[in-house]
Amino acid sequence: MAGNAEPIIKGEPGVRRGQTVDDIIERLRDAIFTGRIVAGQRLIANDLTEQLGVSRGSVREALQRLAADGLVDIIPNRGAMVRRLSREHVRELFQIRINLEGLGARLAAENIEKGDHRQRFVTVWNEVKPGGSERAWSTFMRQNRLYHRTIVGIGANKQLSQLIDNLHLPIVMFQVGQSMQSENLAHSHQDHIDIAQAILAGDAAAAQQAMENHLRRSAEWILQLPDSAFHL
Repeated sequence: MAGNAEPIIKGEPGVRRGQTVDDIIERLRDAIFTGRIVAGQRLIANDLTEQLGVSRGSVREALQRLAADGLVDIIPNRGAMVRRLSREHVRELFQIRINLEGLGARLAAENIEKGDHRQRFVTVWNEVKPGGSERAWSTFMRQNRLYHRTIVGIGANKQLSQLIDNLHLPIVMFQVGQSMQSENLAHSHQDHIDIAQAILAGDAAAAQQAMENHLRRSAEWILQLPDSAFHL
């Protein structure tokens, strides 16, 4: 991050050490999950210290905690690096994801008429649904994450939400997302329509099946990518 590169994160003055560490973690997590930091990218402690105006100790503690969460690898003599996943790791994550998010879609359909759930879902769906024009990859990735998180949130199972968050699935998508072809995007859009229709109809079984089909299809195209897309 030398030269005039845009800082990954910016510091805020007047916070205590504990708050500082938490702030560094949150800002780095956000940068990873929005693709500003990519899989395999080094996180240089000196640069982060300078950008944030914090101590090296705070940066080291934040990186250690991110490593414990599985977002960062600490490599001897090389420092910290955003985790890059292997093909087998991705396969295992999708095996879990299919079951967890299938349940999330079922719960969303069952709960769609409770509280403001229908309004929340429709608002998000109107933002992310296919509009007939091609969208930038970064926009698709942001909207895809919003869509999936909204469905799980409407399901109103906090433990399920936490389990899915702990899978750090955005890392997978940003690691391989640049390999998406137009047909992959088209299939994803159609799958999203099928899922949305089932949820809005309150059809729990159809919502679960549509989500599981969507994620199986996603896993298939990701896992057929060449070895260069994965950590060996």
